[in-house]
Amino acid sequence: MVQQPRTTDPAAPAVEGASTERARAMRARLLAAAREVFERDGFLDARVTDISAAAGVAHGSFYTYYRSKTDVFRALVAATMDELYASLGSAAETDRGVRDRPADPLPAIERANRRFVAMYRENTALMALFEQVTTFDAEVRALRQAARERMVGRVRHSIEGFQAAGLVAADLDAEYSAHALVAMVNALVHYWLVLGGNFDEERLVRAMTRLWAQSLGLPAPR
Repeated sequence: MVQQPRTTDPAAPAVEGASTERARAMRARLLAAAREVFERDGFLDARVTDISAAAGVAHGSFYTYYRSKTDVFRALVAATMDELYASLGSAAETDRGVRDRPADPLPAIERANRRFVAMYRENTALMALFEQVTTFDAEVRALRQAARERMVGRVRHSIEGFQAAGLVAADLDAEYSAHALVAMVNALVHYWLVLGGNFDEERLVRAMTRLWAQSLGLPAPR
């Protein structure tokens, strides 16, 4: 069973009483400073002193809002993961909603893949650190699992919508297919942007979209 993280809301106070508008602004300021320091120095070498200095606040003020550098890293990751996976959203999401799906869902799937690539590129350094910290911090690992499960749920919902519309075989396992598709997109983009794979973005997006479509039995993109 996945451990539930303490909070996935970076605006939630880490210390009781720190809940005013001014405090929310200060937490956001510290988050931005923490991101700068983590991406520059890495998680292990980052120090609370450096985060405070980057935020332009006294060292002791940091502890009014966050308990430790691990605490602020968790808040930063929670906000980033929610934004990242929300960018992919449902594979066939349309402005008109789930009940009014287009006859050809491929353009929506391609747009979702492009959004995910764009968001991952904006957060490449942080995502690399995130993978590192998940290996030794149970709460960060739980944040990752929770964000992944939310995304899988949205993709599964899309597949079930395709099945209801007669676009995808009714006997396809929607849950496991969603896990496989999410894993494919995440792993390919991570290999490219974090590990330095030699990919052309346009070719990669087209390949992911075609694999996504054909794995579900949708018509191949033209």
